[in-house]
Amino acid sequence: MTNSKPLVIFIACFIIPVVAAIAVLKSGWLPASTSNNGTLMSKQVELEQWGQYPVSPWTIALVNQADCGPCQAQWQDMQSLYVALGKNQSKVRMAVLGERPRSAGVPEVLYVDSVPSALKAGHLYLIDRHGLVVLEYDYAEQEQQNRLIHKGLLKDIKKLLNYSRSS
Repeated sequence: MTNSKPLVIFIACFIIPVVAAIAVLKSGWLPASTSNNGTLMSKQVELEQWGQYPVSPWTIALVNQADCGPCQAQWQDMQSLYVALGKNQSKVRMAVLGERPRSAGVPEVLYVDSVPSALKAGHLYLIDRHGLVVLEYDYAEQEQQNRLIHKGLLKDIKKLLNYSRSS
């Protein structure tokens, strides 16, 4: 071999990125931030019999119980979320898991009686078309903090709808 320099450069182009990736993974130098605003579910929660309901790309669900103050507040905020969806209202369904709220307000709300034990009352959840609970949005006592959480939910919905449109 008269000229092995191109071969060495070619092999280095493959080996150096692999070594760098391994070093980054081993050193724990990955960014801790995520692009979603909700909390990713730590364990898989799937709603049984979700296929019997009309298909919708995404569902915002409230877990409701009797005599739950945060549940009533979230229900009222959920009506505002529905209005804030704007043109995406046809792509996102609203659902209540558990007991029906006292007052109606959001048209075409899906009511599901069964609630998986892993879901907390008063929290909002983002559910995909297959019934898999993907993101959780906590309830905050302060109205301003709760408003920021709902803004994050809207951002996540718009991002997910944009991703599903492009794929």
